[in-house]
Amino acid sequence: MQRYLLPVLALLLSLSSCVSYQKYESALADREQLQNNYNDLEQQLETAQAQNKTLREQKTDLEKDLAENRKDLSTLQNRYNQLDKANEDLLKRYDRMLDQNEKMLESSSDERQTLLAQLTLKEQELNRRERQLQQLESEVEQRETETEALRQSLVEREARVNELESAIAEKEEKLNALRERINQALLGFSDSDLTVREQNGKVYVSLSQNLLFSSGSKSINRAGKDAIQKVAEVLKNNPDIAITVEGHTDTDGETSFNWDLSVGRATSVVKVLTDNGVDPQRITAAGRGEFYPVAANDTAKGKAQNRRTEIILTPKLEALYELIGE
Repeated sequence: MQRYLLPVLALLLSLSSCVSYQKYESALADREQLQNNYNDLEQQLETAQAQNKTLREQKTDLEKDLAENRKDLSTLQNRYNQLDKANEDLLKRYDRMLDQNEKMLESSSDERQTLLAQLTLKEQELNRRERQLQQLESEVEQRETETEALRQSLVEREARVNELESAIAEKEEKLNALRERINQALLGFSDSDLTVREQNGKVYVSLSQNLLFSSGSKSINRAGKDAIQKVAEVLKNNPDIAITVEGHTDTDGETSFNWDLSVGRATSVVKVLTDNGVDPQRITAAGRGEFYPVAANDTAKGKAQNRRTEIILTPKLEALYELIGE
């Protein structure tokens, strides 16, 4: 029996090496695609936040323009009132002069001619004042039209800012609710083995090697499967969340082995998620090897923190992007 066992084991090891190399090549391609997708999402989120900031600044500028127009309108109205009063005074003086003129005509023809000349000048002045009043009225109407247009533009800007703020708040609310549900589902696990945090608009579920795997192994133990199954139950009830599973190692061992190990561990976690009902089209698996540490690799504690598998949950932002693209 032992005589046949050794050749069989040698054959199995040879086959495993071929499959691992193929997985390694595939993992490199997947990692590059995932990094590009991750960078695109980060850029889109930054663009959304920058446009939201620009809209706020535009809103502030419109409010300043509106205040200045209201001030100009008030100034024009005051000038209009002053000219209108001056016009009334001139009309009264005109009436008094007509009365005086009639009396003077009775006494002197020369004085009558002088008064007629003065009356002509006054009439010309009145006509000039009336033209000024008409021009001011036209300016006031134009200012009122511009003010109304600015007010309407400000209302539209405020509505769009409110929509963006509502969409962002809804995303944050979903993230907080998701993080809380995962925390509740994972009660009882040690903080050293499992942590849940929110960062950069995503929820990170970090699982230590001690919880999931034996040293150098890609096979998940019972406690690790239990934790992943509980996460899967939450994710099945939140179908609008994208899922990325990343494997990480410390710097011990060969870099190529660490790459392969991180990819294999990420794939093992994905298999448990899909076996427990999570749609595989929502999931991406990636191996990060030793290149994304969360602690220094010069201590045993730091290495233990780096040997982890992270389930990264990202809300879909299509509604927010549609608002930004309007």
